[in-house]
Amino acid sequence: MIDSQTARRALEGRYGLIGPLDPRPSPASEIPDRPVDSTLTWDYLNAVRYRRRLATGMPPLIISCATTGGHQKTENPGVPVTAGEQAETAPQVAAAGAQIIHIHGRDSDDPSRETDRTERYLEINARIRAKEPSIIIDNTQAVASIESTDDELGGVVYRYESLPLEAGPEIMALNPGPMTFRGKGSSPSVVLATTFDHTERAAHALRERGIKPQVFLYHPGHLDLLEYLISHDALDEPYFVQLVFGQQSGIGTSPDNVLSMVRNLPPGCIFQTCALGLEAVQVNTLAILLGGHVRTGMEDCIDYQRDEPARDNAQLVRRVGRIARDLGRRVATIQEAREMLGLGPPSQYPSGG
Repeated sequence: MIDSQTARRALEGRYGLIGPLDPRPSPASEIPDRPVDSTLTWDYLNAVRYRRRLATGMPPLIISCATTGGHQKTENPGVPVTAGEQAETAPQVAAAGAQIIHIHGRDSDDPSRETDRTERYLEINARIRAKEPSIIIDNTQAVASIESTDDELGGVVYRYESLPLEAGPEIMALNPGPMTFRGKGSSPSVVLATTFDHTERAAHALRERGIKPQVFLYHPGHLDLLEYLISHDALDEPYFVQLVFGQQSGIGTSPDNVLSMVRNLPPGCIFQTCALGLEAVQVNTLAILLGGHVRTGMEDCIDYQRDEPARDNAQLVRRVGRIARDLGRRVATIQEAREMLGLGPPSQYPSGG
């Protein structure tokens, strides 16, 4: 990865796009008389600065495509589950406008099952790179079960693991906890547990491997963890943040909730939004208007419209790109996204993966 100071200079000089906001809008008299692109932080709540940004042009839009998640072909036959299908998806979504592909690996013998095996992720990443030489490869964060003898808990407890690091993704999800999910049918409810210390160690491990973490924030309490990681020098600028809406035990989907989460981000963040289901379109449109960035894909929603299944991931990427362009927002190139996030040249993998 590029060091944080080099990334900051590039962002200040070229994009001026890292955004969190002072919760108190500054009067116009306090705004320096200089081009808005020379300002690292951007106060989204300041009407004068917002109008200037509209006049001079929003930063180019970064689009992540989360291709698979936990969905099955029985839900939508377009979901890519094998390594070959995920690799074939990469050039399709890149051509549609995505700069980042987010991967959940599946077992080679049974693609209906997720895997955390390093060898499998390495194979998938290598296949993706062979099919699309420049796209940014992003792997999910694995989980591991925690043994519990407390029958009163009535559920299953997991913890997050930053695996598989050795597979060499360029970005990896960094999930805070705790989060809890309702059971369904015969399946018990689930708890995903972490501690501040555990998440900090994971962030340092990612840095040591040259992998940029994307910190997922599911509700306002996770903002405190983000501040903790920054204060403990566990993250490098720009801080790449995913704001998630509509997840069980997380913050709900509404314009007010989106504005609240963005309002309280610390300085130095590049944020994306994602939401579960058809509400993703509304949330991502608001992020585009604010100057943030977006995630789309069949992990988040397997439908294109109500009662209309998505054909494939590229269809969802094309829609969000079209919305951005109609709103006057240019979609970034992959190289621009690399510069904005402080990433180096494309990752390379052993041949024959």
